[in-house]
Amino acid sequence: MRKVLGVDPGLTATGYALVAGNSGDFRLLAQGTVRTRAGELLPERLGRIHRTLAQVIETWDPEALALEEVYLARNAPAAMFTVQVCGVVLLLAQGRRIFTYAPRQVKRQICGNGAASKEQVMRMVSHLLGEDLATDHAADAAALALCALLEAEG
Repeated sequence: MRKVLGVDPGLTATGYALVAGNSGDFRLLAQGTVRTRAGELLPERLGRIHRTLAQVIETWDPEALALEEVYLARNAPAAMFTVQVCGVVLLLAQGRRIFTYAPRQVKRQICGNGAASKEQVMRMVSHLLGEDLATDHAADAAALALCALLEAEG
C-alpha cells in the first residue's frame, strides 16, 4: 500500500495528512495542522513546521509528498511566506517523489469541479477516507495526497 504525505502550506497554518491506499481503497494514517503566531520570528515559525513534518516523515516514511502550488498573483507578500514553507517541505522531501497541484486541479480531481467550495472538498475527502478531518487545512492536505495516489495508480 502506497503512502503519500499531503501538505497544504501556509505560514500561519500548514495542514498535513498522510494517506495510504491503492485501487481506490484509502486510509488516513495521520493528520494535523501546524499553527504559528504572527508575533514569532520567521525562523522559529519555519522551524516548528519543519520539526512537525520531519517527525511525521520519520514515523511513517511516505514514498511521496504532495504539495499545493503557490500563486503570487493574489497577495504577493503573503505568498512569499508560503513559498518559504514550500521550501521547508521540499527540503524534507529529499529522496521521495514530489507531486504538485494547483488548487483548481485538486478540486477538479476530488469533486469533479474546479470551482468546488472548501466545504465540498471537505465532504468528498471525508467520504473517500471514511472519516472526518480535524481542520480544513488537513482536509486540503488529504485532497492533495489523494490526487497523488490516484495519479500514481493511473
